[in-house]
Order: sequence, then structure tokens, then C-alpha cells
Amino acid sequence: MNLSAIRARLCLMLALLPLAGGLCLSGCIRAEQTDYSAFAPAEDKRLTIYTSNLEEVYTPIIREFEERTGIWVQVENGGSIALLKQIAEESENPRCDVILGGSVESLYSFRNYFSPYKSAEAESLPTEYVQTNGLWTPFSIPPVVLIYNPKLVRTNPPTGWDSLLDPAWKGKIAFADPETSGSSYTALSTMVQILPGRDEDLIRRFYENLEGRTIDRAGQVVGEVANGSCYIGVTLEENALRSIKKGYDIAMVYPKEGTSAIPDGLAVIAGCPHEENARLFVDFALSRDVQTYLSRSSNLRAVRSDVPQPEGVTGELLTFPYDVGLAGSRQEDYLALWHSLREEVQP
Repeated sequence: MNLSAIRARLCLMLALLPLAGGLCLSGCIRAEQTDYSAFAPAEDKRLTIYTSNLEEVYTPIIREFEERTGIWVQVENGGSIALLKQIAEESENPRCDVILGGSVESLYSFRNYFSPYKSAEAESLPTEYVQTNGLWTPFSIPPVVLIYNPKLVRTNPPTGWDSLLDPAWKGKIAFADPETSGSSYTALSTMVQILPGRDEDLIRRFYENLEGRTIDRAGQVVGEVANGSCYIGVTLEENALRSIKKGYDIAMVYPKEGTSAIPDGLAVIAGCPHEENARLFVDFALSRDVQTYLSRSSNLRAVRSDVPQPEGVTGELLTFPYDVGLAGSRQEDYLALWHSLREEVQP
């Protein structure tokens, strides 16, 4: 039974909608918690992907990969750090073949669980994005930005990283838990690297300004600001742009001090059960088709040099020399401090 026939049995109808670069979106989205193993093809036609990306980003990509290759893809979605910890726990008997998404400093921290692979498509990437050891591959470039609700913040909106320490916003900041979200860890590390002061003091001051409140998933930050639960927030440019285009009540701010704009990536898991298929997916994710789709439809900055920036991105992004190695080497210490601060405020 081919993949289309399987889908027909599962969904009753298969609709393909054309997207940029030749990509298509299957009209049926498989429920992640349902067991379809009885319909799945042989092992050599399977692939398991763990991803922290939003469903609306990864679904069209994975569906198109399935259509082109006939490979059945099983997806598990969650925060990137939580998924990486799960990969580490499963290392004796890996279930995951590819991790899709996750900041490069988080991937660095878990590099011992990856299998080296350098895609032929890497020739189309800027040299600074290509890892010589091939342990992970860049996928997109998501700058960290600030957002606020313009209906609630009519004067003195946030302007930069120092705004996150301003008592005026105490208890009104939407920020995802960096113990589970790689993008939030990137944001935390960016703030620590760019603001003056001791790392530990800055993290403590920020946590206190949050009043111990964090959000489970990075994808929920925009909603918390838009609905007025929080006044300002920290998120990725892609989330802000997508939400503004949808009419959410938010405004986006590029921090005045500059921001980090490092790639998130994907990696093949060491000892995975479907390594050949995993490598095929890495090649596909770096293809011009997929990278064009990311830019046009998902508001993500592509890593390929031959793909234009997303609509709505204007001017040159002010960045600073974010130290990925430092962020990766200090991740365990920073998150241990964050965890201890959480325990201090718990009853």
C-alpha cells in the first residue's frame, strides 16, 4: 500500500495545496498521539523526528518530504531542551532519528548524541554556518526580539534588554521556561552577554522581575501578550512577524543594544534506527524549495544565501558577536541557577 492510499484510509480525503517553491500541504494532519503503526510501511520507509518548531511550520515540510520519498514520518513535538534531554535518556536505544529545531548552543551541549553528517546542500550555505565536524546542520536564523501590547503600553514601550530588568514591568513579562525552551535559553544568554554586570546577578534580577512566572512553551508567548495577560514579552522574530500578519495586538521591537541571530539546527541522532532516511531529510530541509518556503510562508530567515528574507523584514539587523561556545559551555550552570531560583520561590 503506498503512502497516498494510507492517508486516504486515515483521513478519507487528501488535499494538496500549492505553496512556495513547489511545496504542498496535505489537507489532513495526523494526530500526534494516535497509533497508526498498523498502517505504517516497512522499517526502511520510516523516520522519527523530534521537533520544537510550531506545527504550522513543520507540517508542510514533513508532508512534502513524505510525498516525494514515500517515507513515513512520525513526529514528536515539544520544547527543544526537553526533547534533547529525552534523546539523551534514550541513547542506549534511540527512538529519534532527527532533531529538528533547537538553538545551536543547546545542540552543542548535547553534541555527544549526534552522528556527523555534512549535506551536499551545505555548499549553498555561508561558510560561517557550516560546522566542520558535521554534528549538526543549520536550518534557519531566528533573531530574538521583544514584543509588547500597544493597547496596554501606550507610552515608554520596551526598547532593549535592559527593559527586562525595569521594575515597571515586574510580573508583566511573558517568557518561556529556559529549562525546556532552547529559544528562551538563547534569549537569556543573549541578555547576560550583552548587559553589564555579573552573569548570576543579571539572571537573578531578571527572574525576580518575572516574579517567578514562566510560560511552558515559547510558542505561547505571543498569545500571552496579545490577550493582555502580560504587557511585554521575549520571542523570536518569526513568531512576532507571523502573529502581526494575522492581526494579533502586538508590536515588535529589535533591542537597541543589538540581538543574537544564530541559526537553529537539525542533527542526525547517533545510533538511530533509520540513519539513511535521516540524512535524506537533512538534505531536503536544506534544499532551495524548503528554504524558500521557510522565508515566504513561515517568516523564517533562511540559511541559504540564494533565498530572500521574509516579507516584513526591513533594513539591516543590528546584531552583536554572540558567543555560542560560551553559551553552550555555561548552559548547565545557568539553568542550574534558574532551577534554584525557582525552588526558592516555591512554597
